[in-house]
Amino acid sequence: MTTPAPLVRSPQTAIATRFPQIAELRGAIHDEIREIAAKLDRVEAGGGDMSLSRQILRELRWRLEYTAHSTAAYEVIDRLRAAAALPFPDTTPMPDADGNYEASTRTWFLKLDASVDHMLAPDFDDRGRPPRFLDRINDPARLQIYLESLLVSRPTEDGIDRRKELNFATANLVRLILWRRPRNYRWHSGLEAVIRRFIAEWQDPITGFFGASYQIGRRRLRTVDLSLTFHMARYLGGKIGYWPQLIDTLIGIRDDRYPNGWLDEVGLTSHNNYDVAVLFQLGWPHMRADQRSRAAQELARLLDWCVTTAIAPDGAIRARAVGESLPESYYFTIAFLDTVGYFDRAKRFWIEREFSDAPTVLVRLERQLLSLPASDPMVRMARERLSRPAAVDQLG
Repeated sequence: MTTPAPLVRSPQTAIATRFPQIAELRGAIHDEIREIAAKLDRVEAGGGDMSLSRQILRELRWRLEYTAHSTAAYEVIDRLRAAAALPFPDTTPMPDADGNYEASTRTWFLKLDASVDHMLAPDFDDRGRPPRFLDRINDPARLQIYLESLLVSRPTEDGIDRRKELNFATANLVRLILWRRPRNYRWHSGLEAVIRRFIAEWQDPITGFFGASYQIGRRRLRTVDLSLTFHMARYLGGKIGYWPQLIDTLIGIRDDRYPNGWLDEVGLTSHNNYDVAVLFQLGWPHMRADQRSRAAQELARLLDWCVTTAIAPDGAIRARAVGESLPESYYFTIAFLDTVGYFDRAKRFWIEREFSDAPTVLVRLERQLLSLPASDPMVRMARERLSRPAAVDQLG
């Protein structure tokens, strides 16, 4: 039996209860992780590119929060400490012989996630070396098997919550396969049908949402997941089903914790607010009058929080999601403002009014971006959002 229900933090709790050593490790190195993250912030604020260290930190957080494999986590900790101890910023990421931009990990979906923004960039050049690491799923049968393997997690049995991999893999593969990127890579012609069928069957007709499922004992629980739903709606240009149900669900999870709601550990975040704004934007043509009224109220609330709380008077970002890099915090704040039409009157799908302070905020954000590493994909896309507010980004 499948029960639609948000799990909030129960997968992590289930793993910690069944495999207490990972919870102990998480607690033991919590302060050290915060110190390393603060060091990365300082270097990035001075223009240093810390992409490689951020990738290692991202892998560590995944292993601590989504797996029970403490031995593997210790190995990542050693890599992170070694990278953080280096006196200089990371070098600009370069692809290895297989074409991926994360050679330090053996985890395939992390290689994919570290590489996707580079491969989607308009100026991407594979230097005559196609990304061979994509061959793993470049076959209809293999792709189908891989995607289906991620749908259901059994955390009390194997100590793995597959939700993060499901999110990264689907978001990245949908873009690469449907958009035929990188341009010089030969995707199998049968992959598009596989991934479109998978998405159509995955969406829940009751909630309109996409989500991860969990087998806990004899019960199978199906979640509603903000990020998974955003990615599928966004990268299919809104061409998904059940929009009225989706909007009702979206409004209903307003006060719940991410990934089953809008709120992070620290409360509102520009990252989640951007996801919410895009779903309202894509769903607007399909909404009932009462849904549009409520969506407009919520967008006004989120916009007010963004310009009064998330952004300091000098344009610096002072409200960030947990684990978010400095470049990411600027990108998602700017992407939210761009989506709701703060900078561009033509994009104000939800309201008719002027934002007199928008030009000043734009200039201050542009000035802050000048201090960040120019090579970071997030910084590049944030600048594009400000210089061409109506541009469509490649990210989530």
